[in-house]
Amino acid sequence: MQLGLVRHFKVKDQKPTGWVTADQFAHWVKHYDEAPIEPIENMDGEMDWELCFTSDLPRAVHTAKSLCKCEIIETPLLREIPLTAFNQKKFRLPLALWILVGRVSWSYSHSSQEETRRETVARAEEFIELLKSTQKNKVLIVSHGFFLMELSKLLGKAGYSGKRKWHYKNGELLLFKNDA
Repeated sequence: MQLGLVRHFKVKDQKPTGWVTADQFAHWVKHYDEAPIEPIENMDGEMDWELCFTSDLPRAVHTAKSLCKCEIIETPLLREIPLTAFNQKKFRLPLALWILVGRVSWSYSHSSQEETRRETVARAEEFIELLKSTQKNKVLIVSHGFFLMELSKLLGKAGYSGKRKWHYKNGELLLFKNDA
């Protein structure tokens, strides 16, 4: 089985500048989840995909529809790992710091985060089981950067070989293969 992992296309988004509160950060996260994408024309590495699994978030669905003509299955199993403010106090931080501390909080399963690391791993493992049940040989997976890092790690443990990355660029295609 050959898998293509793609992070959704770039989001047309206005990031807040300066220092923001937890409420402003939450508003930006919600806006980001609903914002349109900037399609990439003539993407390198296109293949004739037989099936596509995509996150059910709009940015991933729109990316999947622009990449393939095959059947597309939307699933919440491929959603980005939820990101919430680690603290609701009224202090202000730069957006990048809210994101960084939120991701570190998730990695330690801090109570401020909607999903624990263990729940994320279980969700990725559930998706891998779904993937194994398909009878297709060329499957495209459209998801989100942080979740793809976790998924690719678990794909390696499940017998798939491919290049793992710490940062997935928008629209970047990485191939994984399982000869079993």
